[in-house]
Amino acid sequence: MKNRLAYDRGELLSKLVMPQNVEERLADRYSGPIGELNHWVDQLRTATGESIPYFDPWSASDGAKVLMLLQDPSGAADGESGFISLHNNDQTAHNVYKLCEETSLQYADYVPWNVIPWWVANPAKGRRTLGSEARRARRYLEEVVDLLPGDLAAVIVMGKSQTWPAWHAAVGKSHRRFHGAEVLFTAHPGPLSINQVDKDTGRRNRDDIAAAFARVASMVR
Repeated sequence: MKNRLAYDRGELLSKLVMPQNVEERLADRYSGPIGELNHWVDQLRTATGESIPYFDPWSASDGAKVLMLLQDPSGAADGESGFISLHNNDQTAHNVYKLCEETSLQYADYVPWNVIPWWVANPAKGRRTLGSEARRARRYLEEVVDLLPGDLAAVIVMGKSQTWPAWHAAVGKSHRRFHGAEVLFTAHPGPLSINQVDKDTGRRNRDDIAAAFARVASMVR
């Protein structure tokens, strides 16, 4: 079990472990504040021919005040749940869940997503680069922000080696604000990164992510 917190609370999204949760979340995907975004996902799938996970209808129930970005969906997000969610059965989601609890960043206030909304390394699509796909995805990132419910206060870009370059390719290197929201750059919360020390700052990645989460939590509550 990779996301123990979600599993213990009966929230886990896994077609293998808790398929009923996935079925219920799918039934709700067009409901609430996130519903319009999932209609947009359907349209984007048709327009691009890409396999794109849905937004989690349980996220941002009080409005999307924070947009939390990784580089692109994993094969697991695409296949095991079909959602980009705090409740996915992967270690990255588990780490984010723990850090949100520690910093009082509420799932009701943020929406997780990706700079590139489709899986870049999808073997069915042939060889592709992160940079070219990020540039291709720029217009869709703009559309997501325009459709987000509520007033966006912050964007958290997580992942120095992959997500930051994808963001810079899509948006540009000089942007410290995006659609009026403050942009914070921090480390990737994945298992290979979270306990490493950043060689440039000497700071543990986990501490850097926690500081970013704490900052945005104080901004939106």
